[in-house]
Amino acid sequence: MKKAIILSATLLTFTLSSYSQSDTNTIEHQFNTLISQSNNWQNYKVVEKNKLQQVQQNVKDSLNNLQTTIRENKNSLIEQKKSIDSLSNQLQVLQENLTIAIDKENNLDFIGISTHKSTFKTIVWSIILILLLVLGILFIQFKKSFTNTKDATRKQIEAESELEEYKRSSLEREQKIRRQLQDEINKNKQV
Repeated sequence: MKKAIILSATLLTFTLSSYSQSDTNTIEHQFNTLISQSNNWQNYKVVEKNKLQQVQQNVKDSLNNLQTTIRENKNSLIEQKKSIDSLSNQLQVLQENLTIAIDKENNLDFIGISTHKSTFKTIVWSIILILLLVLGILFIQFKKSFTNTKDATRKQIEAESELEEYKRSSLEREQKIRRQLQDEINKNKQV
Protein backbone atom coordinates (compact mmCIF):
# COMPACT_ATOMS: atom_id res chain seq x y z
CA MET A 1 0.00 0.00 0.00
CA LYS A 2 2.83 2.35 0.86
CA LYS A 3 4.51 1.50 -2.40
CA ALA A 4 1.33 2.32 -4.29
CA ILE A 5 1.02 5.69 -2.56
CA ILE A 6 4.67 6.50 -3.20
CA LEU A 7 4.31 5.37 -6.83
CA SER A 8 1.13 7.45 -7.24
CA ALA A 9 2.78 10.49 -5.67
CA THR A 10 5.81 10.10 -7.95
CA LEU A 11 3.65 9.76 -11.07
CA LEU A 12 1.53 12.72 -10.00
CA THR A 13 4.66 14.80 -9.47
CA PHE A 14 6.01 13.91 -12.93
CA THR A 15 2.63 14.56 -14.52
CA LEU A 16 2.28 17.95 -12.82
CA SER A 17 5.80 18.88 -13.74
CA SER A 18 5.14 17.96 -17.38
CA TYR A 19 1.93 20.03 -17.36
CA SER A 20 3.69 22.92 -15.70
CA GLN A 21 6.46 22.67 -18.27
CA SER A 22 3.91 22.62 -21.07
CA ASP A 23 2.20 25.63 -19.49
CA THR A 24 5.49 27.46 -19.34
CA ASN A 25 6.24 26.65 -22.98
CA THR A 26 5.26 29.30 -25.44
CA ILE A 27 2.25 28.77 -27.67
CA GLU A 28 4.47 28.90 -30.72
CA HIS A 29 6.69 26.19 -29.27
CA GLN A 30 3.65 24.06 -28.47
CA PHE A 31 2.35 24.42 -32.05
CA ASN A 32 5.77 23.55 -33.44
CA THR A 33 5.91 20.49 -31.18
CA LEU A 34 2.36 19.49 -32.20
CA ILE A 35 3.22 19.81 -35.89
CA SER A 36 6.49 17.94 -35.56
CA GLN A 37 4.86 15.11 -33.61
CA SER A 38 1.88 14.78 -35.94
CA ASN A 39 1.67 12.29 -38.80
CA ASN A 40 1.59 13.20 -42.45
CA TRP A 41 -1.17 12.12 -44.77
CA GLN A 42 -0.96 13.41 -48.29
CA ASN A 43 -0.63 17.17 -47.90
CA TYR A 44 -2.17 17.20 -44.45
CA LYS A 45 -1.00 16.73 -40.94
CA VAL A 46 -2.87 14.32 -38.76
CA VAL A 47 -2.93 15.53 -35.17
CA GLU A 48 -4.02 13.57 -32.18
CA LYS A 49 -7.21 14.99 -30.80
CA ASN A 50 -6.12 15.06 -27.14
CA LYS A 51 -2.88 16.91 -28.05
CA LEU A 52 -4.85 19.40 -30.12
CA GLN A 53 -7.30 19.88 -27.26
CA GLN A 54 -4.43 20.34 -24.83
CA VAL A 55 -2.88 23.02 -27.08
CA GLN A 56 -6.32 24.57 -27.49
CA GLN A 57 -6.77 24.62 -23.70
CA ASN A 58 -3.30 26.10 -23.27
CA VAL A 59 -4.14 28.79 -25.85
CA LYS A 60 -7.40 29.55 -24.01
CA ASP A 61 -5.55 29.71 -20.71
CA SER A 62 -2.93 31.97 -22.24
CA LEU A 63 -5.64 34.19 -23.72
CA ASN A 64 -7.47 34.30 -20.40
CA ASN A 65 -4.23 35.14 -18.62
CA LEU A 66 -3.47 37.84 -21.18
CA GLN A 67 -7.00 39.26 -20.91
CA THR A 68 -6.72 39.24 -17.13
CA THR A 69 -3.34 40.93 -17.38
CA ILE A 70 -4.78 43.48 -19.83
CA ARG A 71 -7.72 44.17 -17.50
CA GLU A 72 -5.39 44.51 -14.53
CA ASN A 73 -3.13 46.81 -16.54
CA LYS A 74 -6.13 48.88 -17.66
CA ASN A 75 -7.36 49.12 -14.08
CA SER A 76 -3.87 49.98 -12.95
CA LEU A 77 -3.62 52.55 -15.74
CA ILE A 78 -6.97 54.06 -14.71
CA GLU A 79 -5.83 54.20 -11.09
CA GLN A 80 -2.52 55.74 -12.14
CA LYS A 81 -4.35 58.28 -14.30
CA LYS A 82 -6.62 59.15 -11.35
CA SER A 83 -3.55 59.43 -9.15
CA ILE A 84 -1.79 61.62 -11.75
CA ASP A 85 -4.89 63.83 -12.05
CA SER A 86 -5.12 64.09 -8.28
CA LEU A 87 -1.41 64.89 -8.02
CA SER A 88 -1.73 67.43 -10.86
CA ASN A 89 -4.59 69.13 -9.01
CA GLN A 90 -2.57 69.10 -5.80
CA LEU A 91 0.44 70.49 -7.67
CA GLN A 92 -1.70 73.26 -9.16
CA VAL A 93 -3.09 74.13 -5.71
CA LEU A 94 0.43 74.07 -4.26
CA GLN A 95 1.71 76.30 -7.06
CA GLU A 96 -1.14 78.76 -6.44
CA ASN A 97 -0.39 78.69 -2.71
CA LEU A 98 3.30 79.18 -3.47
CA THR A 99 2.50 82.16 -5.70
CA ILE A 100 0.33 83.65 -2.95
CA ALA A 101 3.04 83.00 -0.35
CA ILE A 102 5.71 84.59 -2.58
CA ASP A 103 3.43 87.61 -3.13
CA LYS A 104 2.89 87.88 0.62
CA GLU A 105 6.65 87.56 1.16
CA ASN A 106 7.46 90.23 -1.45
CA ASN A 107 4.61 92.63 -0.57
CA LEU A 108 3.75 94.54 2.58
CA ASP A 109 0.41 95.97 3.67
CA PHE A 110 1.17 99.48 4.86
CA ILE A 111 -1.73 101.73 5.83
CA GLY A 112 -4.06 99.40 3.93
CA ILE A 113 -1.99 99.69 0.76
CA SER A 114 -0.20 96.67 -0.62
CA THR A 115 3.28 97.68 -1.73
CA HIS A 116 6.28 95.75 -2.92
CA LYS A 117 9.04 95.39 -0.34
CA SER A 118 11.62 97.18 -2.45
CA THR A 119 9.23 100.11 -3.01
CA PHE A 120 8.48 100.21 0.71
CA LYS A 121 12.20 100.15 1.54
CA THR A 122 12.84 102.96 -0.95
CA ILE A 123 10.06 105.06 0.60
CA VAL A 124 11.25 104.40 4.16
CA TRP A 125 14.90 105.19 3.34
CA SER A 126 13.84 108.33 1.45
CA ILE A 127 11.86 109.48 4.50
CA ILE A 128 14.82 108.68 6.77
CA LEU A 129 17.24 110.59 4.51
CA ILE A 130 14.86 113.57 4.32
CA LEU A 131 14.48 113.56 8.11
CA LEU A 132 18.27 113.35 8.53
CA LEU A 133 18.70 116.22 6.08
CA VAL A 134 16.10 118.33 7.94
CA LEU A 135 17.75 117.41 11.25
CA GLY A 136 21.15 118.42 9.82
CA ILE A 137 19.76 121.75 8.60
CA LEU A 138 18.08 122.40 11.96
CA PHE A 139 21.31 121.52 13.76
CA ILE A 140 23.30 123.90 11.57
CA GLN A 141 20.73 126.67 12.11
CA PHE A 142 20.73 126.00 15.86
CA LYS A 143 24.52 126.10 15.95
CA LYS A 144 24.54 129.31 13.90
CA SER A 145 21.87 130.86 16.16
CA PHE A 146 23.77 129.70 19.23
CA THR A 147 26.97 131.24 17.86
CA ASN A 148 25.12 134.47 16.99
CA THR A 149 23.57 134.55 20.47
CA LYS A 150 26.95 133.91 22.07
CA ASP A 151 28.53 136.67 19.96
CA ALA A 152 25.66 139.07 20.79
CA THR A 153 25.99 138.25 24.49
CA ARG A 154 29.74 138.80 24.34
CA LYS A 155 29.25 142.09 22.47
CA GLN A 156 26.61 143.15 24.99
CA ILE A 157 28.96 142.36 27.86
CA GLU A 158 31.71 144.31 26.09
CA ALA A 159 29.33 147.19 25.45
CA GLU A 160 28.18 147.18 29.07
CA SER A 161 31.77 147.07 30.22
CA GLU A 162 32.65 149.95 27.87
CA LEU A 163 29.59 151.82 29.11
CA GLU A 164 30.67 151.25 32.71
CA GLU A 165 34.18 152.36 31.82
CA TYR A 166 32.76 155.42 30.05
CA LYS A 167 30.49 156.20 33.04
CA ARG A 168 33.40 155.88 35.44
CA SER A 169 35.67 157.95 33.27
CA SER A 170 32.88 160.49 32.80
CA LEU A 171 32.28 160.55 36.54
CA GLU A 172 36.00 160.98 37.20
CA ARG A 173 36.19 163.75 34.64
CA GLU A 174 33.08 165.36 36.07
CA GLN A 175 34.57 165.12 39.56
CA LYS A 176 37.83 166.49 38.27
CA ILE A 177 36.03 169.34 36.55
CA ARG A 178 34.02 170.04 39.73
CA ARG A 179 37.20 170.11 41.75
CA GLN A 180 38.76 172.46 39.32
CA LEU A 181 35.62 174.54 39.35
CA GLN A 182 35.58 174.52 43.14
CA ASP A 183 39.25 175.40 43.20
CA GLU A 184 38.58 178.26 40.85
CA ILE A 185 35.60 179.37 42.91
CA ASN A 186 37.73 179.23 46.05
CA LYS A 187 40.52 181.13 44.33
CA ASN A 188 38.12 183.73 43.12
CA LYS A 189 36.68 184.14 46.61
CA GLN A 190 40.07 184.73 48.04
CA VAL A 191 40.93 187.22 45.59
